[in-house]
Amino acid sequence: MQISITAETPLEKRITVTVPAGSVEEEVTQRLRQKARSARLPGFRPGRVPMAVVERQFGADVLMEAFDHLINETYFHALQEQSLRPVGRPEIQVDSGGRGQDLIYTAIIEVYPDFAPQVPAGAVTRQSAEVAESDVDATIEIMRQQRRHFVSVDRAAQEGDRVLLDFSGSMDGEPLPGGSAQDYPAILGGGRLLPELEGALTGLRAGAEKDVEITFPEDYHQKEFAGKTAQFHLLIKDVAEPQLPEIDAAFALSLGIEDGEVETLRREVRENLEREARRISEMRLKTQVLELLIQGNTPDLPRRLIAQEVERLQKEAKEAGTQVPDNAEELARRRVTLGLVMSEIARREQLRAERQEVAKVIEEIAEQYEDPEEVMTWYRRNPEQLGEAEAMALEAKVVAWVLERVTVTDEPVSFNQLIGREPVGAVNA
Repeated sequence: MQISITAETPLEKRITVTVPAGSVEEEVTQRLRQKARSARLPGFRPGRVPMAVVERQFGADVLMEAFDHLINETYFHALQEQSLRPVGRPEIQVDSGGRGQDLIYTAIIEVYPDFAPQVPAGAVTRQSAEVAESDVDATIEIMRQQRRHFVSVDRAAQEGDRVLLDFSGSMDGEPLPGGSAQDYPAILGGGRLLPELEGALTGLRAGAEKDVEITFPEDYHQKEFAGKTAQFHLLIKDVAEPQLPEIDAAFALSLGIEDGEVETLRREVRENLEREARRISEMRLKTQVLELLIQGNTPDLPRRLIAQEVERLQKEAKEAGTQVPDNAEELARRRVTLGLVMSEIARREQLRAERQEVAKVIEEIAEQYEDPEEVMTWYRRNPEQLGEAEAMALEAKVVAWVLERVTVTDEPVSFNQLIGREPVGAVNA
């Protein structure tokens, strides 16, 4: 077998392989003999068909089968001999071949770039937060708000109240399409209504009616109304104020605390917040590390990988019901760069995701669900999900390897600062 390689670009290769005529004839002959043993043709007993008849009947098909086998076999041998790592499947074209002739074919491939990953001299910040009692209190208060109910009151509506109303809108004397409703519930201050409409409802009691003129914002989501003025007639049918559940045994039981103890609830809330704090801290640290790797490496990028990432971005946008980002190709290039750099670090440093590391990743994912054991079992039995967990474990190992080679500064922050409720550096009065 003879192999010659030409480079169309740094990553695009044309591999021309010549398989000797003798090897072609040997493969064809072997396959014809197999056909002769199993062929069933009229006038001949099984296994007694003359070779000339077998060749006449099956020769063309057998030659193609032989070509396929020899191409597959020699292509992978050529890759190993030339130390090439292809991206995806090759484009194969047969240049010449036949009985008594050399088989000459060309495989056109893209290969992964050969480069040495760089870890630039840089610094990253590891933010960490202690969970305070006030953080536990705030979280429980959110839980109370989520379980609030409304009770009708005989007073004027104010912020936080739920108003039940009928409304009808018109524009230029004509009914506004989709601008009418009955028994429509709205929380004042909830942001679902236009500010002018909320302002008109505030201060009204049940039974009150009011006409109000509303100008739609220039960036209103229904373009045909943007910037235009409409008239609305409002009828208030009910005003109800929110009531929150007491923090007691019933409240704890409603949240799945089996013993109904408020202290057990607080302990579980604290553990969840601490787990979330660790997750966010690790995520932010990892994001900085990955950005360092992207900025510090500029390998040649296979066009096929970029195209695949663009397709993935398009699929993600479709599933989320959003527009494909205008900078989709730039984002794809960043993803491909990062994937290549991390894969090359893992390959060169012989980093592997150990079984216990994968198990830890699955356990951390499962902790976020109501039945962790069921989730862990599902991951173990699902090869695709297990593969994702292995990739996450390997990524964590690469990040840890990088962190040993950059400057890490620890920065204690409040829990609210860590989760983004409060800007870092803010001073509480």
